[in-house]
Amino acid sequence: MQLGWIDRQRLVAYSAILLIASLPSFLHFYMQANGESGSDFLAFWSAGRLVLTGAAETVYDLKSTFAIQATVGRNDVFAFVNPPPFLFIVAPLGFLAYNQAWVAWICATYGFWLYQTRKADRELTWPIAAFPGALVSAWHAQTGLLTSGLQAAFATNLERRPFVAGLWTGALIIKPHLAVLMPVAFLASRNWRAIAGAACSSTILLLLAWVVFGSGTMLAYPKSWEVSRALMANSGPEFFLRQTTVYAALRATGSEYLAIWAQGMTSVVLVCLTWRVWSIEVPTDAKLAFLFAASALVTPYLFNYDLAFLILPWLWLARQSRERLFGAWKRPLLVVLYLAPLACRALTFPLGINLTFAYCILLTALIWRCIIIEKNSAKTQPDAHHR
Repeated sequence: MQLGWIDRQRLVAYSAILLIASLPSFLHFYMQANGESGSDFLAFWSAGRLVLTGAAETVYDLKSTFAIQATVGRNDVFAFVNPPPFLFIVAPLGFLAYNQAWVAWICATYGFWLYQTRKADRELTWPIAAFPGALVSAWHAQTGLLTSGLQAAFATNLERRPFVAGLWTGALIIKPHLAVLMPVAFLASRNWRAIAGAACSSTILLLLAWVVFGSGTMLAYPKSWEVSRALMANSGPEFFLRQTTVYAALRATGSEYLAIWAQGMTSVVLVCLTWRVWSIEVPTDAKLAFLFAASALVTPYLFNYDLAFLILPWLWLARQSRERLFGAWKRPLLVVLYLAPLACRALTFPLGINLTFAYCILLTALIWRCIIIEKNSAKTQPDAHHR
């Protein structure tokens, strides 16, 4: 099955159909967010409300957070655990009612992500817009679209404006575990301007947060780590099946020691491979594709709603020759990889197996294979010319 009938025109048409057909699903998630189960977005909205009342130092206090969330009928609490610079983003949400803020957040973050990401390939705007990984992010009204937009802005600026790319990288201080491999990439490629940009923006954001929200807020932030630590220590398999990492996949089986050991080994390997990729002579877009694919696996804590950025490595794979992507199987493989974020999410709980983790490993391995083939072909070309 070669799927030879799927050309660029049909790809765009089917993507448009997928996006339009998915729109009614947002009604379900809107009702869910406003119902008994609630939504993680409550943490953002309540933090915004506290900031606007002049009580920014209480955003990490569970009692203060619960008092706000109880006004919309909550009997439990969704804790705010993001770093203080994130308060600049959620503060405007406090002006809106919870249900209005939920809609505004999805529209704003999706628009930002799409605006930044389509710069990678403007001819594939519809496939980008309908990417299932982005749809999953939007359903959860979490930070996935916002952080993926920052990652896309970094990627599309790196070659021509590395300092600006670094500025976007530093903005990931709102979710720093998504930027674990970026310092490795910058150092391996000796991109000092990107390093300077990242240092500038992250430092400025921290200082601004300190000045605007006060020392009390900055000192209270570490208290939120206890919430995250408790979730990781005490949660059951369902919590870990929602994540994408090696640690989560093994913790879902109940083996904490094996999970820690395997994640540690995986992270070390990915750091080494990232250094290798970014220190050799291959195109920048190939390096970025590997960086983003590996970023989904290098941290022990990452959820399936954070993966909208994986459209970037998919776009790079789509541009590769058939020889690098298993010949006649290229198009079926690309279709599988495109739909995987949604398919894995749908099948993970019924099967009790973390399929998103397997998808991320496959994506990373395929990109590594393509890069090695490209590197080897570049080595043989001068030899052939010499002969």
